[in-house]
Amino acid sequence: MEGDRLVATRPIYAGKLLSKVAWAKEPWVATLRPNVFRPAEAQPGRTAAVERPSPSAPAAIMKFVERREDVSTGLPELAEAETVVSGGRGMKGPENYVILEDLARVIGAAVGASRAAVDAGWRPHRFQIGQTGRTISPKLYLGFGVSGAIQHLAGMRTSKVIVAVNKDPEAPIFKVADYGIVADLFEVVPALTAEFKKLLEK
Repeated sequence: MEGDRLVATRPIYAGKLLSKVAWAKEPWVATLRPNVFRPAEAQPGRTAAVERPSPSAPAAIMKFVERREDVSTGLPELAEAETVVSGGRGMKGPENYVILEDLARVIGAAVGASRAAVDAGWRPHRFQIGQTGRTISPKLYLGFGVSGAIQHLAGMRTSKVIVAVNKDPEAPIFKVADYGIVADLFEVVPALTAEFKKLLEK
């Protein structure tokens, strides 16, 4: 709050700048990306009421069209997951995402994809991470065969820890990665999966 008005800071230009914005009129409505903020500690003497209004609209401007349900992968939802495993063009084809799903099941991660992989038809759009896809802020992001184009970085650069695996040592993703491995992902992913299994069995 600034005085008696709500002010928000939001990223613009693919996360390169931060913009301060305020509402022109009430009601003030703000949404937050999952995992962007830690839950605040409870403070004695401070309480807040949660109201759950039932929005209504005249039938003339609102109608039910259809209901669609995505087939569940059995893995965590992308935007809510604390750990995300993502694959890019380096995956070479849709059939190879099986190795990422195996790793994800072991460590309880969600599986995402770059725009290049989605445009190639390897994964549905709901798995796309980036400016025109999902924006995520997991505690751990593991990118395999992801080059790190600006469009993709805009969707995951706020991840707490970024690990990148790519055969190209000049891949842009290494500039934002906390840890980088220059290697073949088809050797690294199975090795990681096996090591995590050993660790979790102890």
